[in-house]
Amino acid sequence: MTVLFFTISIVAGFTLLALSLASLWRPRIRFWPPPAIDTWQYRVFWWLFRIFFVGVLLVCILDFGAIGSQGSVQLVAGIVLAILGFGAAFYVTFLLGWKDAHGEANCLTTSGWYRWSRNPIYVVTIMGLVGLGLLAHSWFAYCLLSVWAALYVAAAYLEEPWLEQQYGDAYRAYKSEVSRFVGRHRPEF
Repeated sequence: MTVLFFTISIVAGFTLLALSLASLWRPRIRFWPPPAIDTWQYRVFWWLFRIFFVGVLLVCILDFGAIGSQGSVQLVAGIVLAILGFGAAFYVTFLLGWKDAHGEANCLTTSGWYRWSRNPIYVVTIMGLVGLGLLAHSWFAYCLLSVWAALYVAAAYLEEPWLEQQYGDAYRAYKSEVSRFVGRHRPEF
């Protein structure tokens, strides 16, 4: 069963990644962020992501510890990173609001967590993915979690043209001040 769930999940994950990256070569596709809720991009993205997500969870459970037993340091580090990472992702999403977090609202957020990163939800989710990987300790899980992290890194780059189009000079000024992933930009000397 693990191989079946892994296969279904990896196909969904690579399809998401391929469609997202296709947006770079064919901007009219604009798979991520989807142009609107009532588009094929929105529906396909969310169905594929749900399939991918459920597959990741099932593989992490079914293939738990497949590489060997985790040491206590690895387990503690995994638990801490998973709780802090996913907990912070939920918290920041809650603060921002579901619609803003998924590009449905019309509001540029530059305060709070967004003072330190233009993509704090992606950053802390990747931290949670590292923790989940340490816990699952499975090659299948590591592979799927790497695809998830790649999706989030790609999404950060794919969102920038849309954000510039939506918010213009306000976003460009914000972009010049705050790093894409972690930290503030420093003035060049």
